[in-house]
Amino acid sequence: MSRTLTIVVLSALLVASVLNQLKLRRWERLAGRWDRWAVLPHFAFFAPEPGHAGTHLVLRDRGEDGWTGWHEVPLSPRTRWRFVWNPARYERKAVQDLLSGIARDAQEIDDPHALTLTSCYLGLAAWADAQPPAVPGATERQFAVLQTVGHGDDRDLRPAILSRPLRRA
Repeated sequence: MSRTLTIVVLSALLVASVLNQLKLRRWERLAGRWDRWAVLPHFAFFAPEPGHAGTHLVLRDRGEDGWTGWHEVPLSPRTRWRFVWNPARYERKAVQDLLSGIARDAQEIDDPHALTLTSCYLGLAAWADAQPPAVPGATERQFAVLQTVGHGDDRDLRPAILSRPLRRA
């Protein structure tokens, strides 16, 4: 009985995941209503709309002398042994998922104040706030999400989101 139930559930998830890739308007409305935890994946690896933008998280802190310069949050570096042991992939994937979620929410939400109440924004704000300060005694932190499109000299940098300053405890 439990084996049959498992097969049915996993088969339903497979069919729903495939439908989620097809950009069917009725399916997107239905999935948006029922998939509140974003269980269904949406891949953009291949044509007609491949993923081609990189997202970056940058921070700055306010200390006694004013705001510091912007700096990118360093994620764990890639090592040559990552194919064997790569615990940093979870952090990198989580941040990328939050950034992608914010970008997706920003396209759907017209009010920028409402965007700050989404789970992806709040998760990223908490993660950004947990990073060590750039200057000792920093009282505020601000983060921005930047998108890069293209390669080499043709690379274009676009600001996607700029947070309000966050008070530091």
